[in-house]
Amino acid sequence: MSTDCKVTPIIKSKILLVEGKDEINLFSALLVDLGLEESIQLIDTAGINNLTTEIASVQARSGYRIVESIGIIRDADSDSDAAFQSVCSSLTNNNLPTPQGQLIPQIEDGKPKVVVLIIPYGKPTGMLENVCLESVEDDPAMDCIDNFFECLSAKNRELSKNDIPKARVRAFLASREWMEIAYFESLQDCANSNVAMAPISPATATPRVHMFLSSRYTPNLALGQAAGKTNREDRYWNFEHKCFDSIKNFLIMI
Repeated sequence: MSTDCKVTPIIKSKILLVEGKDEINLFSALLVDLGLEESIQLIDTAGINNLTTEIASVQARSGYRIVESIGIIRDADSDSDAAFQSVCSSLTNNNLPTPQGQLIPQIEDGKPKVVVLIIPYGKPTGMLENVCLESVEDDPAMDCIDNFFECLSAKNRELSKNDIPKARVRAFLASREWMEIAYFESLQDCANSNVAMAPISPATATPRVHMFLSSRYTPNLALGQAAGKTNREDRYWNFEHKCFDSIKNFLIMI
């Protein structure tokens, strides 16, 4: 049972169950992007293997009586069909409506509407990392990342199939961190040369502090945290990419 379910009451009529903290961060950003953050409450199930018990915990949570709709999203992993059936079993075990398929809302009298999505949608295997990587497939860094993993393979450093998307995400985020460090170092050089010519006074103290702090910038992003940077010019995951369309449709359906 997740800590979230123990302490947080239901305060919204729509709830979305996700697998972990990364998903909480990413879907929080996506809900803001869609203007749905005020209507959908995110709940961390602390792993898909806990889904059956977590649904029961949510049903026992204070405020559950106001719930009108439940969305569940999870990775396909090695078998999308098996993942969907697993979610349906968890719903059946908790006496909730069981959808006939993905993105098909199931409605029964006196019970919340239920919508399920397995990602990447329409593909037999994969995970959220695959969707995020597809959204940046045109980024110049991806060529470097491909070369990196080809080099590892040539040196007999093979990863398991399920580990490759996660490793590629880390490599992509490393490219963004490298760029940001270079950017902040450039700012620091400019700041040092400009502020050095200004007299020290209360008026220059604050910007000097801010410039010093920028020089100490140390990025350490996970997949979900990187989603919070999608509105920046140097955006990370591209929510406008078509690979996010099924997820957006799912969130609107809830």
